[in-house]
Amino acid sequence: MWVDWPISETPYYELTFTFQVICTFLIGIAYVCPDVFLCVFNLHVMGQFRILQYRMLNFWNVEDKEMNAFTYIDHCYAALKKCVQHHQLLIEFCVKLDQVYTMSIFVHMAFLSVLMGLDCYEILVADTNTSIRLIFIFHITGSLIHLFVFTYTCHFMMEESTNVTRTIYSGSWSTLPMYKTGRSLRSDIRFIMIRSLKPCCLTAGGFFPVSLETFTSLLSSTFSYFTLMRESLIRTEGE
Repeated sequence: MWVDWPISETPYYELTFTFQVICTFLIGIAYVCPDVFLCVFNLHVMGQFRILQYRMLNFWNVEDKEMNAFTYIDHCYAALKKCVQHHQLLIEFCVKLDQVYTMSIFVHMAFLSVLMGLDCYEILVADTNTSIRLIFIFHITGSLIHLFVFTYTCHFMMEESTNVTRTIYSGSWSTLPMYKTGRSLRSDIRFIMIRSLKPCCLTAGGFFPVSLETFTSLLSSTFSYFTLMRESLIRTEGE
């Protein structure tokens, strides 16, 4: 802090130190917590999709000696309706989650890419001392871990939402009799499979879905920024 106070003396030193610690704590919360909450939401959705897949895969396994074929198919159809309702709730939750976070994801990724490009410049090109270079190394390492964890949870949320297609197809629907309820059940399964082919995902400003491919694309953009800054420096020194 550039002030005219004697900050190396008591009580200004203690007050300044306390103020800086509080500011650092608040900045850390504002920087990390939104993404942490989003990762928790992603993990929650992943778990819900796996629960849905478990229900879809196991509601066919009913052992009841008094249950005939028609009662069995009515039971399966009722269980399938509950699974459809669960699936619709998860899709609606993912849509609302995307609406809340889409712009923050886009801004965060754009700034993160620029910051990592500047980190690479300070580490590899700039003439700085060892302590400053270590600071930027730790910063780019933390940014990479942060970005990987975030894109990892988004990617597997997409995968779990599309796995519903394979799970519902693996059921025992092909052995059911072809009367009205049986045809309705097969039709509903077909619609579930068609809808599940479109993954539930989070987008960055509505431009592209966030996945592990986004992680590699962002790394490519980072190195592109670094190369551009390096070429500009070489050209300036050459002139």
